[in-house]
Amino acid sequence: MNANKKEFNLNRAGSKNQAPIHVSGQDAVTWAYRLFLDREPETPEVIEDKVLRLSDTNGLRESFFGCNEFKNIHPVQLRTPMSGHEPRLSIDLELSDEDLQSLLRHIQETWQQLGKTEPYWSVLSNKKYLSSNMQDPATREAFYSSGKPEMERVIKTLKRNGIELSTLQSCVEYGCGLGRVTPWLAQHIQHVHGCDISGDHLKIAGEHLKDCGIHNVDLLQIKSVTDIENLPRVDFIYSMIVLQHNPPPIIRYIIRNFMRALNPGGIALFQVPTYHQGYEFSLKKYLSKEARENEIEMHVLPQMTIFEILHQEGCRLIEIREDGWIGFAAGKLSNTFLVQKT
Repeated sequence: MNANKKEFNLNRAGSKNQAPIHVSGQDAVTWAYRLFLDREPETPEVIEDKVLRLSDTNGLRESFFGCNEFKNIHPVQLRTPMSGHEPRLSIDLELSDEDLQSLLRHIQETWQQLGKTEPYWSVLSNKKYLSSNMQDPATREAFYSSGKPEMERVIKTLKRNGIELSTLQSCVEYGCGLGRVTPWLAQHIQHVHGCDISGDHLKIAGEHLKDCGIHNVDLLQIKSVTDIENLPRVDFIYSMIVLQHNPPPIIRYIIRNFMRALNPGGIALFQVPTYHQGYEFSLKKYLSKEARENEIEMHVLPQMTIFEILHQEGCRLIEIREDGWIGFAAGKLSNTFLVQKT
């Protein structure tokens, strides 16, 4: 779609009897910069990118409310995602080993296909990372450079809690994808195991690591629940914007095996959406109609289930932080967990 012709609908609460208002996408984005960030957009290309990625004014607001620049300018305007009145979610967690493998197989097939068709976009869902754009060296550089601030966040999170990354000699990066963060981890940790469910993603990751001259990473494909059970024993486990793409029973299974793979005193840093009002997971419904081929799914695992796993596996919660990995909206919550094996 041409960004110059795209329009946004203004969502006007309580205006059922009034005709919707349509505004130019470029005008909406430009005024969002002025209203939320008190400045003009950097370039026309920045405007075009947001127009193409966003569909309405709700999405536009969320994109600005979630950015660090807005939070630094308007800290008092940050809203809590949950009020405390939210109902319990209906989520099936108990299932057979056969069903567990069936769920994992479905997720693997989806990501294998994405690895063949849109590997970069599947990791960072921005139109500029579509395969048709990835021949541009600057675009590719921007994709891989985006892993550096995530590494900086890892270091600061650990330091905030009295942990030096240099004391952690081995690491499992679960969901390493195309190796966007992996080289940055490898600069600080003696040995990194990059794990992913998609062999096609891992192939690109291997090429990137070779281009970077990095030799202290081995790549492991997760093909079965047995592979999850046999994760290497390590000092550090890192997984961000990965677990959320698995059904809740798989998320629970992976986290449990994270805890079992940690050496005594080892640290895990991982992210999970823990609440989304209206979300439910029925194994029967999912297997019959809700599991869609080649679509990126978004799932939830409640905090209380994660706390139960930590207790059962002899681990302690050091920090739990609200994050913006699924956006900022009422009734939606994502958390980053920092955990230690006791």
